[in-house]
Amino acid sequence: MHSLSGERILTAWERGQASREPWRALTLLAVAMPEEEMAELAAMPLAERNAMLLRLHAMTFGPRVDGFAACAECGEQLEFAMDAEDMAQTMRAAEPETWMEADRTMGMRPADSSDLAATMEAASEEDARSLLLARTLGIEDTDLVRANRADWVDRFDRLNASAEIRCVLPCAHCGARTAVDFDVAGFVWREIQVAARRLLAEIHRLASAYGWSEKAVVRMSAARRAAYLEMLNA
Repeated sequence: MHSLSGERILTAWERGQASREPWRALTLLAVAMPEEEMAELAAMPLAERNAMLLRLHAMTFGPRVDGFAACAECGEQLEFAMDAEDMAQTMRAAEPETWMEADRTMGMRPADSSDLAATMEAASEEDARSLLLARTLGIEDTDLVRANRADWVDRFDRLNASAEIRCVLPCAHCGARTAVDFDVAGFVWREIQVAARRLLAEIHRLASAYGWSEKAVVRMSAARRAAYLEMLNA
């Protein structure tokens, strides 16, 4: 996996702009791992995909992850910091499960990005959940009317639990505790957006001042660009 710097971060940002979830997250990984086929990335369990996104963040921006949320009771801004590698370690994909049910062998696997993509055009949230459950079971969604659907939902939640990160944040202002679901893909994408726009601003400034091409500025190290910008500011 390559870190996203220079031309890679601009490529990831440009391709990501033209994509929507869940393909946007895979686009970032595809730029960082050009040897991987998109179909292989799409078939990765979501826990594995999110762990790789966190490791990509650590390689590109450093291990610290800073987040913000609002207190559910008083609206006060809550801040939290986590370690990307520590979080990635907890996101290990579960193994598929098999069991016997009414003389039939059943199986369920963790959900992947292609499953999420298939639900994008669902007419309702309930239809999306049903389709997601059916795909991970490998059955037709019409079979979901069976009486043991609750057991299947429990198995699905257990198999995919490691793909999620939930933080419980105390509020220093009112004392309430707020549960926050940390969106790994959305967070990493926002960091890419900020970094790409900052790099474009640096390119514009240096190109305007010195007449250098975009390619020449992008090929510079961040430290060298910063040194030239410092001289311009002086």
